[in-house]
Amino acid sequence: MVLNLAEAEESFLKLLEQVEPRKVAEFLSWINDSFAVIDGRQHRKSCGTSNASTFLTNSFPTDAAVVESDAFLRKIAVEMRAQVPQDAIFESETTFWPEDGLDSDCDPATTVHVDSFLYDDDDVDDLVDANLLSRNFCTKCGSKEVKPLTFITHSLSIDQLRYIFTVLVPLNQAMHNRLILDIGSRLGAVLYGVFYYSGGYVNAVGIEMNKDLCALQKKIVVENGMQDRIKVINDDVRNQREVVAAADVIVMNNVFSFFLPLKEQISCFEFLYASLRPGTVIISNPTLEAVTEHLSLPFKISSWVDKGSFFLLL
Repeated sequence: MVLNLAEAEESFLKLLEQVEPRKVAEFLSWINDSFAVIDGRQHRKSCGTSNASTFLTNSFPTDAAVVESDAFLRKIAVEMRAQVPQDAIFESETTFWPEDGLDSDCDPATTVHVDSFLYDDDDVDDLVDANLLSRNFCTKCGSKEVKPLTFITHSLSIDQLRYIFTVLVPLNQAMHNRLILDIGSRLGAVLYGVFYYSGGYVNAVGIEMNKDLCALQKKIVVENGMQDRIKVINDDVRNQREVVAAADVIVMNNVFSFFLPLKEQISCFEFLYASLRPGTVIISNPTLEAVTEHLSLPFKISSWVDKGSFFLLL
């Protein structure tokens, strides 16, 4: 059966809803790596193809520019490692381990935070080889009965940032002087990604409650000459209605569940519901449905966002 465009879009969205929420980003990345549209025609990329320049369209940054942006982000990530604890969690942060919802399976005793912006998969392997990190824990001391630790991250990886800003929301000329807001900007990965993947032509604001994280972000911004385009605000997002209402794109990377009690999470989503202007693009990881399914919200996510202009996941 051949589907028309509307039917194909509906089927694709239903397929995404069947994918494990934490794996949607990987699935979409696979689609991007596997298929391309050239001169209006769809092509399957050959396995093992590493040079993406053949498949780029003129809507996206050049391959050379993307590679250069990756390198700048990698440089920042490596430099930041010495300025934060290995788990990238500051003592001044307040953490709430979810008891309900998507992340309620995270046991504090067997869950390890490895920041995906600072450490990619190869870096994690190096940490394990150096005995600085373990992948498993023993269920019975001294026995061979081991289980894998749960790895979580509160930051987006460079691969995810590249996908967001060259595929989901390409930072091309049409985005010149637009505003991208990162709620819960932490180490600033999204902000730096906006700056480099746009060539410094798109504005970005990060709102972060923790003063130590804000100080670190501001330091990195100044040291790398990004201060004309990037602003970091040390505040609760609920105090920044004007900034939220001005945003063209909002990024939320599981921003509330590990840092606010349920009542406060509900308050934040109520605030966003009342403050976002129509047409704002939301990029949420995991999906809004997944991170709110256990919350008693006074509105339905499906009645708030239009999936035609709403990106389910990264």
